[in-house]
Amino acid sequence: MKKEHSATGQYLLYLILILSVLSCSTDKTAMKEEPLFVPEESFNKANELIKEKNYEEARGILETIKTKDTSQNYAILARLRIADTYYEAESYDEAVVEYESFLDLYPHHKYASYAQYRVATCFFERIKTVDIGYSWAKRALDEFEKLQKRYPRNPYMDIIDARIRECLNLLAEYEFYVGNFYYKKGSYSAAIGRFKGMIQNYPDTSKVPEALYYTGLSYEKLGQRDEAINNLTALIEKYPSTELSVESKKLIDSFDKKK
Repeated sequence: MKKEHSATGQYLLYLILILSVLSCSTDKTAMKEEPLFVPEESFNKANELIKEKNYEEARGILETIKTKDTSQNYAILARLRIADTYYEAESYDEAVVEYESFLDLYPHHKYASYAQYRVATCFFERIKTVDIGYSWAKRALDEFEKLQKRYPRNPYMDIIDARIRECLNLLAEYEFYVGNFYYKKGSYSAAIGRFKGMIQNYPDTSKVPEALYYTGLSYEKLGQRDEAINNLTALIEKYPSTELSVESKKLIDSFDKKK
């Protein structure tokens, strides 16, 4: 009976050893089957997903690259591409946060000017109409000017110049829009303040002739004819070929007849 128990015990011992070996073998096989992380391949896969507009999945891969790429070569680029996924999805607030985070960490990186350009564009893209686009145009202008100052050799100079002009014109249009509101309301002093501020702050924009014209009209409404003539004359001298110049001459002539 003792021999039988002994044999049974030995059998169980062997069975445990065999199962243990099999378990270790299975673990090793599982470890061998775990795919090798290759940052470049993952980065390329994320880029393909971005092209397909699968931004959320792309971000997941890019976040993995950030944590696993010990070389940091692709981890840094992954930060930038995460920002791009938000930009492409028109989630501009999130995009700005990511681009500015990149700029804080890598202000001298070769793609820093690109990040700054995208920050400015996030605000520029939200400019819709004069009445609601003022704050976006102001912020976009500030960011484009920052790009010019910090990265003077950036590859976007022609685009930046054009967009700065657009921002300035929109800001001028907004000031004129408010001034014209006051003018129509009969608040001529308030109108003059807006028109003059517009002329002073945005002297090279297309709304200046109109602002001079309505400044002249506002002074006339207040009974300050000399000031009216001064502004209308400035319009005639600076913008002689405009239709408003012709109208200004007629107004001045009418003032003379009323004397």
